[in-house]
Amino acid sequence: MAVILFINLKGGVAKTTNAVAVAECLASMGKRTLLIDADHQCMAGELLLGEEGQMRSEKRRTTLHDLLAAMLDDEFSARQFNAFLQPAVSAPMVEGEPPTLMVLPCSSRIEDFSTNMAKAKKGYHDTAAFHGQLAKRKAYLRKWLDESFDYTLIDCPPSMALQVRTLMSVADSYVIPCVPDRLAVRGAFALMDRIRQARHRIQPLGTLWSMYRVQVSLHKKIVIHAAQRQAPLDVLPEPFFTVIPNATKIAESAEPEMAHLDFRQKYSPQIAQLYEKLCLEILERLGRNP
Repeated sequence: MAVILFINLKGGVAKTTNAVAVAECLASMGKRTLLIDADHQCMAGELLLGEEGQMRSEKRRTTLHDLLAAMLDDEFSARQFNAFLQPAVSAPMVEGEPPTLMVLPCSSRIEDFSTNMAKAKKGYHDTAAFHGQLAKRKAYLRKWLDESFDYTLIDCPPSMALQVRTLMSVADSYVIPCVPDRLAVRGAFALMDRIRQARHRIQPLGTLWSMYRVQVSLHKKIVIHAAQRQAPLDVLPEPFFTVIPNATKIAESAEPEMAHLDFRQKYSPQIAQLYEKLCLEILERLGRNP
């Protein structure tokens, strides 16, 4: 079992697109997969649940915000976790088995999580006691993820928001989706600095070049220099061999009518094959036998 963040402190680098595609690819391979949407824009949840499913989670208060708030409650039980999940509308189904792709959508209310935490702290005599209780809750979360899924992917906003830091503490590793340009690479460097400063134990899994355009000489140059481990790109996590292009089929996969299609129909055989190769690389780096 592995919990993997898709994160970069630069926006617009296809974090959501890649997290969703990798989740769908793993599910199509028969892996029990969970996608957690930790971004207040809620795009990953909407891509996998459709607009109606996303709104249903918001209405029922079964989003990541609501789960994190519930975890701060003294009466929270690990049995409650499943109530916050929905199956992806394109999830491969096997008779008698649960869907292979589940989703924990986000909410625009996620920014209120810090307020809920501040309120919860008031119930404790000191900060140490509160953090001890929160650590116990996070242990419940990790145990449930281990028992319920083969892989959990977390789509993060371009920030170290409170929900990101909370989930980072239960994750194993992170992937940095990155456009091969100066600003996106700078966002990757900033992320690694923040992780170092916070002394998180999470390990880098790799840099994923995305939105790559072969016509752009700078893209080509950065990808080659990073592969050759030339400074300053040598400090980035080792790039995956698979490079995700800036492709029309990937952009079209976000259209509402595509949500119900299976993995290969949604992305086209050519793009699907790229993500299949990427998933094999991810499994290999995780020490799995693909």
